Amino acid sequence: MSKDQEIILAVDVSSTGLEAFISDGESILLRKEFPNNKSGCNRLLKVSQKHKVTRCAFEATGGYEQLAAEYFHESDITVNILNPARVRKYAQGIGILAKTDRIDSYVIERYTREVKPKVNFESSKSQLMLKRLVTRRSSLKNMIIAEKNRKKTADKIISRSIDRVTKLLEKEVAEIDKAIDKVLEQDLEIQNKVDVLTKQKGIAKVTACNLVGLMPELGYLNNQQVASLSGLAPFSRDSGKMKDVYNRLTNRGKPPKVALVAVMRKMIITANINMKLYYKNLQ
Repeated sequence: MSKDQEIILAVDVSSTGLEAFISDGESILLRKEFPNNKSGCNRLLKVSQKHKVTRCAFEATGGYEQLAAEYFHESDITVNILNPARVRKYAQGIGILAKTDRIDSYVIERYTREVKPKVNFESSKSQLMLKRLVTRRSSLKNMIIAEKNRKKTADKIISRSIDRVTKLLEKEVAEIDKAIDKVLEQDLEIQNKVDVLTKQKGIAKVTACNLVGLMPELGYLNNQQVASLSGLAPFSRDSGKMKDVYNRLTNRGKPPKVALVAVMRKMIITANINMKLYYKNLQ
């Protein structure tokens, strides 16, 4: 092994496992699967440090990679979060991956070693923070709705209690909104994505942040895939006007729920197309 040759850990991530592949470019030092939990991440980090890993690469898998990536970020090992579409395109280009083949840890290692992607975990950390914030915001809004529903049948004493709790929850939502704004201010890439999405009719800032935070795959999927995943990023009621399309469908006799699903499907597919164009213009 040459003096400046990197020892790379490549990880194929799933919701439950971390398929680890460590190589010095000439030989395989480790190929083993670890559980995708705190214990597994800690063990993988210790093994990587034992093998003197200098760089680790995780394929972006909708957030499943974040726990392990955070563990490695705290060490002195360079962390890359890779776009799976770029890894696949590279692998197909050099003939090591067919169109239907799965991207495994070996392919990830080859891509990382030869392409040498820029360090991008800081951006990924912002993505993770945004995800946590929009998830918390959604929980708070649901609590507010629940409290207001209780008020409909509450007596005077309980009603006053509900008002106090609702006021507190709304204050927390405002604090979360400030934190979301701070993430956008500090991460231009995320801000640009939000800007792209809010240009679409029917998508306001809150929904755009939900989409960016909960669906990082947006822009890399086909229509069927993005429609299947759209349940991970539900549209909030303040997402803008969808009434025209909805009314057209219901006037044709479509049940309200069917019409709403159709509207949301159309919106998420359009958002995916807009993000594809955004990524294409960056190249």
